[in-house]
Amino acid sequence: MPEAVQKDEAAAQAPKELEERIRRWSVFQPWLQEDPIPFWKELREHGPVVRSEEFGGFWIFTRLEDIEWAAHHPDIFSSNEPTIPYRTMFRHKRIPIELDGTEHTEWRRTLDAVFSTSFVDHFTPQITEAAAGLVDAIVARGRTELIDEYAFKLPAESFLITFGVGREKLPELLERRDWVQRNWLNATSDEELFDAAAPLHDFIRASVERRRAEGTAGREDVISRLLESTYDGRTPTDDELVNALVDSMMASLDITNAMLGLAFLQLAERPELQARVAGATPDKLPAIVGELARHEPVMSTARVLTQDIERHGITLHKGERVFLSWGMAGLDPDVFENPDEIDFDRPQERVPSFGIGAHRCLGENLARRIFAVALREWHARIPAYRVTEGTSPTHFYSGLRRLGSLDISFG
Repeated sequence: MPEAVQKDEAAAQAPKELEERIRRWSVFQPWLQEDPIPFWKELREHGPVVRSEEFGGFWIFTRLEDIEWAAHHPDIFSSNEPTIPYRTMFRHKRIPIELDGTEHTEWRRTLDAVFSTSFVDHFTPQITEAAAGLVDAIVARGRTELIDEYAFKLPAESFLITFGVGREKLPELLERRDWVQRNWLNATSDEELFDAAAPLHDFIRASVERRRAEGTAGREDVISRLLESTYDGRTPTDDELVNALVDSMMASLDITNAMLGLAFLQLAERPELQARVAGATPDKLPAIVGELARHEPVMSTARVLTQDIERHGITLHKGERVFLSWGMAGLDPDVFENPDEIDFDRPQERVPSFGIGAHRCLGENLARRIFAVALREWHARIPAYRVTEGTSPTHFYSGLRRLGSLDISFG
């Protein structure tokens, strides 16, 4: 089915009246899955603060100015339930994303030291080797389902490299992740959610135990660095290490996968952009990555109010929830000139795609580097490509905005 027809059918499911669309707005609505951007624009045009009554009700900040303000006041906007509705496969609060105050600050200090720029530089040659190998295999076939074969596999291999697990573990990791995804969707209770995630937690726990037995001396990987780290003056417990590592792994796999898939769809549909990327010098790639991440919204999160506040004449009460879309904020016309256009020369000082403030994405530097390597190695071998005729990408907006499939042909 042509993509335009799919979009028209999805939009046709939406309530006819704007007030009803706002009242029923959530990232899980079927009519938002194909293309939520037009619906987000009408939220923003309606007002800077709007309210949905889905999942018990929550507020939505629609403009970057207000999203930034919330991000810079974590004492007012708690992160202890960062999704709407709140579901978790962790038995304890996720480290550090669900922590507030001093506890969050101390964990960020520990983890920031692990995910430093020097750390990313150290592993870039290995990530490049992995990307080159994946693209070489794709070139030999002349066609690829890009999401599974590149946009997911490269972040997965990069995770194994940077965590020091070993790239030979990729089939096991993919098998466990697929099992988790299948069971997560069918879970109806907290216990079933915890059980669904058990294979990933077990995978990380075994990796920690293996590294402890092997020793960490001279190693630069994430697990080794965390085993040698301290949190608030003490050694982290094994349960804390596994918690933080699983949380980092999920972000590493899912966010980077989502960004790569959406970016490649834009590029596949626009040969002039492919040419710009293929001809870009290394110093231009960071801006290209930033602009593609800005243009294609991925991340959103939620906060819980710790006190009553007033914003734009509207009173929001303690305990109420607020939805913040870092990705959609990158399309704010009050901040970005011609936000719907992809402009690789656009200034990058205020791009919110990876979050803002104290809870900004911990692995942003690594995600940006993987993104840049993915573009460079692909376009060095496949400078011209297209969406395969007769196919259409599948889209999802639940949790992360992403693609489920993207069939690419070239040559």
